[in-house]
Amino acid sequence: MKQIIGISCILLLAGMAFSSCKKSSINNSIVGNWELTSLDQVVVDSTTTPVSSTTFDTTLTHGHSQVISFFADNTETQYSFFSTPVTIQSNGTYIILSDSLTLFTGSSTTGQTFYFTVGGNSLTININTSNPGLSSTSITEKFNRQ
Repeated sequence: MKQIIGISCILLLAGMAFSSCKKSSINNSIVGNWELTSLDQVVVDSTTTPVSSTTFDTTLTHGHSQVISFFADNTETQYSFFSTPVTIQSNGTYIILSDSLTLFTGSSTTGQTFYFTVGGNSLTININTSNPGLSSTSITEKFNRQ
Protein backbone atom coordinates (compact mmCIF):
# COMPACT_ATOMS: atom_id res chain seq x y z
CA MET A 1 0.00 0.00 0.00
CA LYS A 2 2.87 2.39 0.84
CA GLN A 3 4.41 1.67 -2.57
CA ILE A 4 1.19 2.59 -4.38
CA ILE A 5 0.94 5.90 -2.48
CA GLY A 6 4.65 6.62 -3.11
CA ILE A 7 4.38 5.90 -6.84
CA SER A 8 1.18 7.98 -7.07
CA CYS A 9 2.94 10.94 -5.43
CA ILE A 10 5.91 10.67 -7.80
CA LEU A 11 3.62 10.52 -10.87
CA LEU A 12 1.61 13.48 -9.60
CA LEU A 13 4.74 15.60 -9.05
CA ALA A 14 6.17 14.61 -12.43
CA GLY A 15 2.90 15.53 -14.16
CA MET A 16 2.83 18.93 -12.47
CA ALA A 17 6.45 19.62 -13.41
CA PHE A 18 5.91 18.85 -17.10
CA SER A 19 2.62 20.72 -17.38
CA SER A 20 4.11 23.88 -15.85
CA CYS A 21 6.85 23.99 -18.49
CA LYS A 22 4.41 24.46 -21.38
CA LYS A 23 5.07 27.61 -23.42
CA SER A 24 2.40 30.22 -24.07
CA SER A 25 0.10 29.30 -26.94
CA ILE A 26 -0.29 33.00 -27.88
CA ASN A 27 3.45 33.34 -28.47
CA ASN A 28 3.57 30.12 -30.49
CA SER A 29 0.47 31.04 -32.51
CA ILE A 30 2.21 33.98 -34.21
CA VAL A 31 5.26 31.95 -35.33
CA GLY A 32 5.23 31.47 -39.10
CA ASN A 33 5.00 33.37 -42.38
CA TRP A 34 2.16 35.86 -42.80
CA GLU A 35 1.11 37.44 -46.11
CA LEU A 36 -0.49 40.89 -46.05
CA THR A 37 -4.00 40.64 -47.53
CA SER A 38 -5.52 44.03 -46.73
CA LEU A 39 -4.67 47.37 -45.22
CA ASP A 40 -7.32 49.83 -44.01
CA GLN A 41 -6.19 53.29 -42.94
CA VAL A 42 -8.16 56.17 -41.46
CA VAL A 43 -6.48 59.57 -41.08
CA VAL A 44 -8.24 62.26 -39.04
CA ASP A 45 -6.91 65.80 -39.45
CA SER A 46 -8.07 67.95 -36.55
CA THR A 47 -6.37 71.11 -37.88
CA THR A 48 -9.18 71.68 -40.40
CA THR A 49 -12.67 73.00 -39.73
CA PRO A 50 -14.66 70.83 -39.85
CA VAL A 51 -12.31 68.01 -38.92
CA SER A 52 -11.57 65.93 -42.03
CA SER A 53 -11.30 62.17 -42.20
CA THR A 54 -9.76 60.22 -45.06
CA THR A 55 -10.19 56.47 -45.41
CA PHE A 56 -7.97 54.25 -47.52
CA ASP A 57 -9.12 50.69 -48.18
CA THR A 58 -6.39 48.76 -49.93
CA THR A 59 -7.28 45.18 -50.68
CA LEU A 60 -4.24 43.31 -51.86
CA THR A 61 -4.36 40.25 -54.03
CA HIS A 62 -2.08 37.25 -53.93
CA GLY A 63 1.21 37.97 -55.56
CA HIS A 64 2.96 38.38 -52.26
CA SER A 65 3.21 42.13 -51.82
CA GLN A 66 4.51 41.90 -48.25
CA VAL A 67 5.30 38.98 -45.96
CA ILE A 68 6.32 39.08 -42.32
CA SER A 69 7.98 36.05 -40.74
CA PHE A 70 7.91 35.51 -36.97
CA PHE A 71 10.40 32.94 -35.66
CA ALA A 72 10.29 30.95 -32.41
CA ASP A 73 13.46 32.67 -31.16
CA ASN A 74 11.55 36.01 -31.11
CA THR A 75 13.18 37.39 -34.26
CA GLU A 76 11.23 38.67 -37.25
CA THR A 77 11.89 39.59 -40.86
CA GLN A 78 9.69 41.64 -43.18
CA TYR A 79 9.96 41.01 -46.93
CA SER A 80 8.77 43.18 -49.82
CA PHE A 81 7.72 41.46 -53.05
CA PHE A 82 7.10 44.74 -54.90
CA SER A 83 10.42 44.40 -56.70
CA THR A 84 12.51 41.60 -58.13
CA PRO A 85 14.51 40.23 -56.48
CA VAL A 86 12.57 40.17 -53.20
CA THR A 87 13.97 42.67 -50.71
CA ILE A 88 14.18 42.51 -46.94
CA GLN A 89 12.45 45.58 -45.54
CA SER A 90 13.57 45.02 -41.97
CA ASN A 91 15.00 42.55 -39.48
CA GLY A 92 14.38 42.74 -35.78
CA THR A 93 13.00 41.12 -32.70
CA TYR A 94 9.58 41.00 -31.09
CA ILE A 95 7.97 40.57 -27.68
CA ILE A 96 4.40 39.49 -27.00
CA LEU A 97 2.61 40.48 -23.80
CA SER A 98 -1.04 39.47 -23.73
CA ASP A 99 -2.58 41.09 -26.85
CA SER A 100 0.27 43.52 -27.54
CA LEU A 101 3.10 42.96 -29.99
CA THR A 102 6.24 45.10 -29.71
CA LEU A 103 8.58 45.18 -32.71
CA PHE A 104 12.22 46.25 -32.37
CA THR A 105 13.91 47.09 -35.68
CA GLY A 106 17.54 46.07 -36.03
CA SER A 107 19.44 46.53 -32.79
CA SER A 108 17.12 49.28 -31.53
CA THR A 109 16.15 49.18 -27.86
CA THR A 110 13.05 51.27 -28.54
CA GLY A 111 10.16 49.37 -30.08
CA GLN A 112 6.74 50.10 -31.51
CA THR A 113 3.81 48.44 -29.77
CA PHE A 114 0.67 47.31 -31.59
CA TYR A 115 -2.41 45.35 -30.62
CA PHE A 116 -2.99 42.09 -32.43
CA THR A 117 -5.30 39.09 -32.66
CA VAL A 118 -4.68 35.65 -34.11
CA GLY A 119 -7.56 33.41 -35.12
CA GLY A 120 -6.79 30.24 -37.02
CA ASN A 121 -4.86 31.32 -40.11
CA SER A 122 -5.62 35.05 -39.72
CA LEU A 123 -3.52 37.73 -38.04
CA THR A 124 -4.78 41.28 -37.51
CA ILE A 125 -2.47 44.08 -36.36
CA ASN A 126 -3.93 47.43 -35.25
CA ILE A 127 -1.70 50.49 -35.39
CA ASN A 128 -2.87 53.73 -33.80
CA THR A 129 -0.92 56.97 -33.74
CA SER A 130 -2.07 60.28 -32.37
CA ASN A 131 -0.64 63.79 -32.41
CA PRO A 132 -2.86 65.81 -30.03
CA GLY A 133 -4.35 68.81 -31.80
CA LEU A 134 -3.00 67.72 -35.18
CA SER A 135 -3.96 64.35 -36.58
CA SER A 136 -4.42 60.71 -35.76
CA THR A 137 -4.03 57.59 -37.86
CA SER A 138 -5.62 54.22 -37.37
CA ILE A 139 -4.36 51.33 -39.50
CA THR A 140 -5.64 47.74 -39.60
CA GLU A 141 -3.39 45.25 -41.36
CA LYS A 142 -4.74 41.78 -42.06
CA PHE A 143 -2.53 38.80 -42.84
CA ASN A 144 -3.10 35.17 -43.78
CA ARG A 145 -0.75 32.39 -42.76
CA GLN A 146 1.24 31.09 -45.74
